[in-house]
Amino acid sequence: MNGTRNSKLLMMVAIVVLPLVCLALAIGGVMVGFVATASTSADNTLLDSGPNPEQVDAEILAIAADFAATDDLSAAQTRLSALGIPNEAQYVSFMVDRYIQENPDPQNSDTQNLFSLAQALGTSTQSMALALATPTFTPSPTLPPTQTPVPTNTPTPEPTNTPAPLPTYTPVPTDTPAPTDTPAPTNTPAPPTNTPEPTATPEPTKPPVDFTIATQRMYSIQENGGCRGMHEIFVSVVDAAGNPIDGVAVQDTFQAVPPLISGSKGPGKLEFDLWKNGFSLHVVNKADGSPATSETTAKLSSVDTDIPDEWLAQGGYCADVADCATRKSINQLCLGHYSYEVVFQRTY
Repeated sequence: MNGTRNSKLLMMVAIVVLPLVCLALAIGGVMVGFVATASTSADNTLLDSGPNPEQVDAEILAIAADFAATDDLSAAQTRLSALGIPNEAQYVSFMVDRYIQENPDPQNSDTQNLFSLAQALGTSTQSMALALATPTFTPSPTLPPTQTPVPTNTPTPEPTNTPAPLPTYTPVPTDTPAPTDTPAPTNTPAPPTNTPEPTATPEPTKPPVDFTIATQRMYSIQENGGCRGMHEIFVSVVDAAGNPIDGVAVQDTFQAVPPLISGSKGPGKLEFDLWKNGFSLHVVNKADGSPATSETTAKLSSVDTDIPDEWLAQGGYCADVADCATRKSINQLCLGHYSYEVVFQRTY
């Protein structure tokens, strides 16, 4: 009797308790899966976030300082690769140009360390080296112009007055009626004695500047070789007749880089490299070394946000002005690959 009762009791326990245990295990499995999924999602979010630009710059400065102290290029390249930025060597070159612009002192330690690292990576430029060498440019003295003697006026001799002739009288014959008196002729007026002085020939007006801007334009996307093309300012210096002039110094208005001399890239030609920066250019010295006055170009930049939307539309980099503005906001333009043509023409 007791055995039968115990069997029934065990059966009831199995019917009630076992489903509850299975339900608890199922709920636990769902919670474990949810936690694992959430953890994986959080990890993916962290992996998807890119490097902070300020942290990247700070780390590159530290890498450059260590390289300057140890000269260990392999270690520097390993640390740069770990940053996860595209084209690490080019990024270091861009930082050098930016530090040259932002730090007027060419002996700034951060700028010098970055430049040393860019040299080792093979991305330094002649413009960087010249900017950090701090050359002293001494213009030749200007010779005073010679004065043209003013012509003296030659007086004109005054003509003498011609005396008027005396009237003659005809004798009266006998028995002949006397003729009436012939009126005396009036005196002929003498010519004027004062001859007007000749007016002086006016001297030609000197142009307001020695050099004007004959051409200033942005290369079209086809001329520049597409969105991975050139990034230069091509400058020519010509005389009033359009012939090239060598030896003329051209510089940017902020003097971020030393002046370049026409003739260094062909007759009357010179070139400025653009590394995500821009310049306003003018002529600073004539071919004889004396100071020159010049018109100044607009800012000619390879940075998208510096370039007017109208220039980009005219160059075919986007469909129209509105399209250019939209592409700028989402970084869908040529990102540093733009070039320009400038022609300085002497006014005399």
